[in-house]
Amino acid sequence: MLLIFSLPIVAAKLILFFHWYHSGVTNYGVWISPKMSYQSVNMVNPAAKLWQIGYIMPQKCLAVCQQQLALLHQSHVALGKDQPRVATVILVKPDSDKSALSAWDYQQVAVSETWLKNESAQFSQQDFVVIDPLGDWVMRYPVPLNAHPKPSQNIIDSGQQLMMDTQTISPALSASVKGLLGDLRKLLKLSRVG
Repeated sequence: MLLIFSLPIVAAKLILFFHWYHSGVTNYGVWISPKMSYQSVNMVNPAAKLWQIGYIMPQKCLAVCQQQLALLHQSHVALGKDQPRVATVILVKPDSDKSALSAWDYQQVAVSETWLKNESAQFSQQDFVVIDPLGDWVMRYPVPLNAHPKPSQNIIDSGQQLMMDTQTISPALSASVKGLLGDLRKLLKLSRVG
């Protein structure tokens, strides 16, 4: 009788001891560490009390950048009823290519000198960033290495609004944005702020 009751405990101990159990990863992005906020880098929070999806604008907005801008718009639309809780912002460095932004209605935020000196090393150009309602930068989503499309792929003008032809979006970028949306939906569900 003692053997029957102790068997599950012994089995669990063995599974943990020999590392046979691997807990699943619940987030797709990379946690930003050490903690960073708009305030810590001397930047004004452009959408206080809202969650934010930020995009770090590169020096030249080529095909991947254009796809990222289109995906930023599509990801905001995909939030559905949670759209009012989330703002989209473009983080602009002094050398960023702003010419592609004229086609989009994104709020632009100039990064501070403090950010450029101290924090920009942990971010690459074209990263997506999730920022909480208090202005803390929570997660980043780097561009996947296999995200670069064929040179002929670009944005298609469809009337008033520029949209990306869904056949030209890199599958790696789509997967990255799906991960971002999954993480953001979890955060929105658990959040009592914003």
